[in-house]
Amino acid sequence: MTYLLKKYWYIFVLSLFINLPILCFATIRTDKTLTLKGDTTLVEQFVRIENGYSQEGTFSTIYVISLDHSTLLQNYLVGNDSESSVENLADSYLHFTDDEIAQMGQIQHTASIEYALMSAYNAAMKKRPQICLDSKFDSVIVSYYAQGSDFRIGDKIIGINGILAKDDFDEFRKSFNNRKIGDRFQVMRNQKELSIEYNEKNQIFGGYSDYLLDEETAFPKFTIQKTNVGGPSGGLLQTLAIYNQLIEEDITKGRKIAGTGTIELDGSVGEIGGIQQKIYTAYEDHMEIFLCPENNYEDALVAYNKLKHPEKMKLYKISTFEEALEVLAQ
Repeated sequence: MTYLLKKYWYIFVLSLFINLPILCFATIRTDKTLTLKGDTTLVEQFVRIENGYSQEGTFSTIYVISLDHSTLLQNYLVGNDSESSVENLADSYLHFTDDEIAQMGQIQHTASIEYALMSAYNAAMKKRPQICLDSKFDSVIVSYYAQGSDFRIGDKIIGINGILAKDDFDEFRKSFNNRKIGDRFQVMRNQKELSIEYNEKNQIFGGYSDYLLDEETAFPKFTIQKTNVGGPSGGLLQTLAIYNQLIEEDITKGRKIAGTGTIELDGSVGEIGGIQQKIYTAYEDHMEIFLCPENNYEDALVAYNKLKHPEKMKLYKISTFEEALEVLAQ
């Protein structure tokens, strides 16, 4: 081996000189985030309703591929793709690990399923009074915390100043909404209860209300399917798909319906990320209708107007669940 190194040392040096920059280019991570086209996913696979009504068409959500802390090579390759984007990762997210970001997505997706079930059942009750889904507020699940905070992703805030949400939700909500410096949160983390003071470093955090759905008394019964999909952006389409299984009328009318947008318990539809890549993806998968949150509409229109045959996929601006039903009734 020593003989070969002496004889061909220049080959080893040349190889190192060539490959080292390539290796660095492909492995050095940056504070950039990439968004690429993904794929459409049938919503029916997320929640199944027992003896639910069938449909001729389909509802599809759209996922995009997001890469945080992308490498120099990835940035270069994506930078030459007009249908993808390279942006600076928000400073407020630089302190999170990849695992934490993935956990955020799972929390958001779980909340969107809960909200979709509650919203769909409540809407369907107007047509079928025997429909029932009882729920109880359980906690606030932390999905974001500022750098230096005592909170962690997945923390469950179950009480404030000794007032537990399970005992007195109205008083808990009042205290939580009017929280002030010096208040103390009761938090569950890894099955252990902690006390976290609400102070300057713990002021900035985000969370989702978590509800316990009574599956035993629900009518009709439902089953939530396991999935690796993350994020809250499928909320609107999930609500539509569940609602369509609960009522006799088929609101798909045989059409391929896609879209995006979060759902809140009051029926409002919220904005999401990656809207342009979602437009391109839906079009390539031959969707006929795309439901777009109102606050994403202008950006969606930019991508929509670049489509070769935009008339093949109708784009609608949606701000509420009721508006979506009105559009699909046309």
